[in-house]
Amino acid sequence: MQIFNVGIGELLFILALAFIVLGPKKAVVTARKIGVWLRNLVTSPLWREAMNASNEVYDLPRHILDDAELQSLVNELDLSAQEIENTLDQAHLETQAELSSINDAFNSGFHANPEFDDPSGR
Repeated sequence: MQIFNVGIGELLFILALAFIVLGPKKAVVTARKIGVWLRNLVTSPLWREAMNASNEVYDLPRHILDDAELQSLVNELDLSAQEIENTLDQAHLETQAELSSINDAFNSGFHANPEFDDPSGR
């Protein structure tokens, strides 16, 4: 867990150091003052404004894509690619069927002629 980019271990070290430097009574009073200050900061309009600005900056690339309608262009390209793939698959199937019929006709021609059945020619 990170709060203000400070990990748990670092936070415990800071608290222990504050306890040693301030003493037990002043450490409690100081912690309470820091808690009140942080609560006031987080609930302040300035903090909300800063968080809104941060969220806007975070969402900016998505908004740019939405405004440029690039997503619809990507969808159209995907659809075109799918249509091309379907056309190629259909052409492949038709070619395979034609090759199969040619192969069958070729093989039936050999079997209809008896001299091709016997390789010795007898």
